Amino acid sequence: MKKKAFDFPFIGYDYGKEHGWKFDVLIGQYGNPIIGIRIKNIVEQYSADPDRYEQFHRTLNQVAAIIGEGHIVQKVDIFAKKKYVAEKEKTFLQQKYSDHFDGRIYKTIDTLLIFTDLLDKKKNKYKFSEKAYKDLRDKCEKVFMLLEQNECEPQWLFEKDFEYYIGGTLTMQFSERPVFNNIKSTNEYLRIGKSFVKTISFVDVENIELPSQIGTYATMGGNATVSDLAVDNFSFLNELENYQSIVYNQVIAIPPQVQRQRDLDKKKKKHEGAKSAPSNAIVAEEIATLLQSIAVDGQLIVDAHFSLVFACDTFEKMEKTQSTIENKLFTKGIIISKNAYNQMELFRAAIIGNAVELKNY
Repeated sequence: MKKKAFDFPFIGYDYGKEHGWKFDVLIGQYGNPIIGIRIKNIVEQYSADPDRYEQFHRTLNQVAAIIGEGHIVQKVDIFAKKKYVAEKEKTFLQQKYSDHFDGRIYKTIDTLLIFTDLLDKKKNKYKFSEKAYKDLRDKCEKVFMLLEQNECEPQWLFEKDFEYYIGGTLTMQFSERPVFNNIKSTNEYLRIGKSFVKTISFVDVENIELPSQIGTYATMGGNATVSDLAVDNFSFLNELENYQSIVYNQVIAIPPQVQRQRDLDKKKKKHEGAKSAPSNAIVAEEIATLLQSIAVDGQLIVDAHFSLVFACDTFEKMEKTQSTIENKLFTKGIIISKNAYNQMELFRAAIIGNAVELKNY
């Protein structure tokens, strides 16, 4: 079996205390700066408040608009299981209450927003400039203020935070002292120590099977009185039980808009000229609709990637969890990629701040 050293995708930190900043900057392997913010989702799990879902969605749209072209926005939701340790209490009854739950497993959810610059994909390089570096820091400051105004309780990430989340992802065990182990890669999954780790990619670029529109929330459905109750689109993730940890990775890369619009316009004309197949006319019409939305509504053209990385302690639990996720996504009109054989590549791209490794395909 061929062995290869794991290539760590980061080279160090630019410490904020040395410059008077409120945050530390992680430096990627290409020299690209990475800034992170931990936030709280303003929608409580059982709030059933559709207006809060709409507000949170608008907030994230505004975040992408502030960051703008030439940057990558990575939103990572981390679902982890931890063991409760009873705290020392002042009163006897409160101490007994805490002791009652000592050793029990509980679930946590951390939500992170990570920002970095796009690479030159043709040369696979990053061209550093002080102006671009300052521009990214200034935009992240504006994003932080926006998140504060919308009750997201933002917190800057520092070195210890980056180390915790990067170490947790590499081991798929989120603890203060991660224990690193060998990683065995196959076409279907990874073995990290004794854990079985699978990455599910939502989009197959060769056969995209997604709904044309996805709402900001779903309803419970059924015939009961709660059928119209607003719930999160991915509320089923909270219902999974057989996992050790889950990383829900969402990446939006915002390319230079003018050049991308030109490319789309050329593609539209190419399809309009080839009238032999009806599909060409459909593609041309869809591109024309997109370009009109950009001109009228000021929408952004983005490259997007969505994936779920989950770890289980047995192969059987991994397969069962995968089947459950696939079935739940199918009810949303999402058929996952069947060509996700590049498990190591997808796993590396889910590490916070490492979305620059995503390939164009």
